[in-house]
Amino acid sequence: MRRLVSIAVLGLTSACGTYSLVRPAETMRAGKVELAAGLAASQLGEVNTILHAAVAITDDLELDAQNEFLNSFVEARYGILHNAPDGLALAVGLGAGRAITLVSAVGDELDGDTADAGFAGVATVSVGKRWGAVDLTIGNRTFVQSGNFFMSSTRLAARFAIGAHFGLMAEAGGTVHAPIKEPDLALFIGEGSVGFWTGF
Repeated sequence: MRRLVSIAVLGLTSACGTYSLVRPAETMRAGKVELAAGLAASQLGEVNTILHAAVAITDDLELDAQNEFLNSFVEARYGILHNAPDGLALAVGLGAGRAITLVSAVGDELDGDTADAGFAGVATVSVGKRWGAVDLTIGNRTFVQSGNFFMSSTRLAARFAIGAHFGLMAEAGGTVHAPIKEPDLALFIGEGSVGFWTGF
């Protein structure tokens, strides 16, 4: 038991970003709200909590806020295409927040006290299709962090509605972490996440 606790503490204290998509490509109808929670894990053995909230301002525009352990950001997403009537959903987003990467994984010559976390801009693009109660989405979220790092995270996500106001979600993919000035030190980390969402 002591060993299990030690491994869990190590995973949480060395966590880098996993940047789960959480939302499908389809934006919500005006006035709708969604809350989601889950766990994200990487091939490094880390496990992060996911907390997410979204509110639809119009049928095309929604505001999202997300936290994954030490990563927090807000984002405005705009739905360019919708499953009805377009047959496909396409959304783009822009936002900002705080992002963290795992400096020790991409080079010890970098200053870990200042280079691994900081303000970041974020851009997202998602495309997806809905079949009844199932949403499939592929998307990319890219962070550019205070002139130090960029993190580009690509996910294949599935969401399953269980009733009108609740469902499950699962994602798989990975993130490229790289110093902006030394992109040859780029590292790919495989990741996945699971969770649930509720909407009203």
